Amino acid sequence: MPNLAKSLATFKKWLATHPIDGDRLHSAFGIQYQVARFCEYLHANPWPHGDPLRDAAARDGAVKAYRSYLQTFNAPAAPIDSILANLDHFFLFLGLEASPTATENPGRAAAALNRSSR
Repeated sequence: MPNLAKSLATFKKWLATHPIDGDRLHSAFGIQYQVARFCEYLHANPWPHGDPLRDAAARDGAVKAYRSYLQTFNAPAAPIDSILANLDHFFLFLGLEASPTATENPGRAAAALNRSSR
């Protein structure tokens, strides 16, 4: 995925000037960290059914696979939902919608992103 590193770098720069409303101080670092871990996962496990950074169906499949990967570490559902909600910010930045497979409330990231871009 040649655009993976570029997309992540551009997102980090954008996030520095567009803080996410309602998140803790320094939360941009947490979001960057979680997005970088997801990008590393995609790099190590390329999604065979399209580009998850450009295609909503491929995004949903990759996020579902990433959720399963995170669950292998026996983490509680709440931290996994939080991690995947952070990914929603990245997908919204890329012009995709929040992944409905990511969390029980994918609209949270969309609302926060819309407030921060004003």
